[in-house]
Amino acid sequence: MFINLYNQSIKVFFADSSADMEDTREELRVILHRAGMEIVDGRDVPSKELLDAMQQTDCSVHILGKTDIFEEDANSSLAGQQYSAAKNLCSDRFKMFVWNPRGRENRSKYINKVRRDIEENIIYSDRPSPIVFVEDIRNIMTVKQSAVQETVASDIFFLYNDLDNDTARDICTMLGDIRKVTKLSISMSSEVDYNTYIKQQLAVSKIGVVYYNCAGDWAVSFARQVWKDTGGNSGATPLCVVGNSDHAKTKQLDIFAGLMECIIDDQLRIPLDINMFLDKNNQSK
Repeated sequence: MFINLYNQSIKVFFADSSADMEDTREELRVILHRAGMEIVDGRDVPSKELLDAMQQTDCSVHILGKTDIFEEDANSSLAGQQYSAAKNLCSDRFKMFVWNPRGRENRSKYINKVRRDIEENIIYSDRPSPIVFVEDIRNIMTVKQSAVQETVASDIFFLYNDLDNDTARDICTMLGDIRKVTKLSISMSSEVDYNTYIKQQLAVSKIGVVYYNCAGDWAVSFARQVWKDTGGNSGATPLCVVGNSDHAKTKQLDIFAGLMECIIDDQLRIPLDINMFLDKNNQSK
């Protein structure tokens, strides 16, 4: 089963950034695009057309690095000009997202000034993960509709981000040969509220598995939320977080110590790991 989370298109003014954030900006641009957002690149907009371009979008995104974008000579900082223009434009119909991905490591004088000057309709974030940051934009900019989905009694409820679709599909195919699997691919381009469906499907599944390969930051945040929403340690359905050793790191899962089982293994061994987790929990019932 595949559920898109957001179908509503969001038009984003993607502001310029300082040179030290060039790689981060490109990574964020790719994720915004994958999330189905329409991007107006601030670097392609002439200064005299800046206001008109912003007014044609729903929100703006600004990345803060170590370089002060509000230097004395404002004309030398396109990022600073665009930040100021967006701030003046903020209203109920236009929101401004300010991202400081280095968080506490980047608390210079100018960053502290930005934080002090946050106003209504300006959202400041220091989440390190660009994937989680983009999901935050989605949650704020869209009104979700509850999904109406049929639940299916299953051995395994397999959840994953569509960024990991290829490897997840192969694992589900192998599991499907011996177990009844219901899978949910979660996309960053839908407006469906999937929380109710997940709770209902977990209730008729023997175990729940949150799988990831590349989308580690998303998986950790998502698994923790599912765990909370389904009763935490008192939840009826055992949960397991499974990482593909191609990209997954053990340290990412330290947060789940004592809460749920976590596994990092080679892709070919993951179906066996999940099957063993299922058998162990069947025996304990």
